[in-house]
Amino acid sequence: GNPNHTNKDRDTPLSIAANRLDKDTIDALLRAGGNLRAAAVKLTSALRYVSEKQLKASKETGFSVRPLTVLLADDVYVKCRDPIKMALDVSADINSIKNVRDEFKVDFELLIKDADIFAYKFLNYCDKMFEAREILISSVNLLEVAIDRKKKRLVSHPFIQQIINEQWNGEIANTLFYGKTKIALRYLTSLIMLPFFFLKFLSVDMCRGIPFMESSFSDLMRLLFTPFLCFVTDAVNYLGFLALMISTCLIEFGVYEVTAIECVLYYCVFARILIEIDLFIQQGRKNYFRNIYNYMDSIILGLLVVAAIYKGSIEYIVGTHKTHYEEHPNQTVLHDNITYFNHLETILIEQHRNTMNVNYIYAVAEFILTIRLMSLFEASKSLGTMLIALKYLVADVIKFGVILLIVVVGTSVSIYSMTIALNEWNIELKEIHEDFDWPEGYPQNLPDARNETLKIKIPEVFATFTDTIRNILWGTFGLLDVVNLKIEGEQPTTDFINVMMILYVLLSCVLLLNMLIGILSSTFDTVKENCDIEWKFARSQLLKEYS
Repeated sequence: GNPNHTNKDRDTPLSIAANRLDKDTIDALLRAGGNLRAAAVKLTSALRYVSEKQLKASKETGFSVRPLTVLLADDVYVKCRDPIKMALDVSADINSIKNVRDEFKVDFELLIKDADIFAYKFLNYCDKMFEAREILISSVNLLEVAIDRKKKRLVSHPFIQQIINEQWNGEIANTLFYGKTKIALRYLTSLIMLPFFFLKFLSVDMCRGIPFMESSFSDLMRLLFTPFLCFVTDAVNYLGFLALMISTCLIEFGVYEVTAIECVLYYCVFARILIEIDLFIQQGRKNYFRNIYNYMDSIILGLLVVAAIYKGSIEYIVGTHKTHYEEHPNQTVLHDNITYFNHLETILIEQHRNTMNVNYIYAVAEFILTIRLMSLFEASKSLGTMLIALKYLVADVIKFGVILLIVVVGTSVSIYSMTIALNEWNIELKEIHEDFDWPEGYPQNLPDARNETLKIKIPEVFATFTDTIRNILWGTFGLLDVVNLKIEGEQPTTDFINVMMILYVLLSCVLLLNMLIGILSSTFDTVKENCDIEWKFARSQLLKEYS
């Protein structure tokens, strides 16, 4: 019969045999062509949609991970037509649902780990490099699949790393110093030689009947499209981009016209947008936005597009009014006794502020681009591991920042609410004092208690809600003077604010900051233990990006 036949409940013979823990039947069905992945999906789906009532009666109904454990044993994978691909596919299927049911999450993670370990060990059975190459790059490029699914341990296998090294360096791989020098000279002179080789192909090679793929022009093009040389070209592109950004930021302030440097910068931005669009189409939306550096590229280009539009509008507005003023030098009154000169002066002051806004955008874009250039060092083994650790640490700091922000806002609201009440009290007492018809000489005979009440002075650190948040945040780092917390004429409120600040310091400085230090230390130790695997995987991602 059909070993992959399904009933109305979508059970397959393999899934039924696994539920019965019958290994002999499983082996027979696999030899007959049974679909292991379909059976695994059925068993994981059964665990995914199991009801709470069924879970309580799991002993009777058989809802457990044991059938999956029997089905996905190493000796079962080996009997499949493509063992590594099957292990990767099953691992991906289980990973997609492991967070749905917390009851089975640990068991699912163990099954995923076992599948990954099997894929790594299976490559060890290859005696020669060509055997591993045939397995990894045959009908399906398992190398790309492993990189896409972030199978870091599998990608770090020596056979896979050798393939990555060959693909990354192209002709440069396995060459001596003389060969590498020759390739470097060909790369540096490619701008001159490429048009010459193209003309040679059109005028000489075609007449001799030499195919395009065997021509010197095609040979040079293949060299230029080597991933490592594409990476070098991109690095030079970014360095030139950064040089233009720095030059633009250092332009003399007050220049309303678009300068020549800015024109070159905008041209580079346009070219970079085309590159990013092509990269987005090749990688797809999901893979493109998995890379934090692609986010940074999008932000940089978006900021510079806004700056270009902003600067162009400034030049148009200022130029229009200047031209109008120069064409009507004898007309002195515009309207409401405002002269053209005064009107032009007002326009220039307004555009002066807009030019400052453009400079703010340039400064932010330049800062992000400088940080973005750190990605160029990921190909280096010594600096690459540090950058990988830095990315994980930044993610931890962002999570910590969310918690700290909640604490800061909560403290700020409680303190600022007191200052609002005191301000309203001051205003009300002053209005009473000013409006009341006091008997002659009566105010002078009152004790100073009433006058002292009107002398309540709110500290400048709590003048507005924004000031309150900013100063409390600086207080986390010990940059807030305790003396500034005193409210003159209102000791109870001063005591309340001091108590709130003590609680805030205990929570933020003593607990949260020490927790952050512990988290960062743990993250760094974890990355350090796996630094070789992490760096090899990062290099494989570079290969995929520049291939």
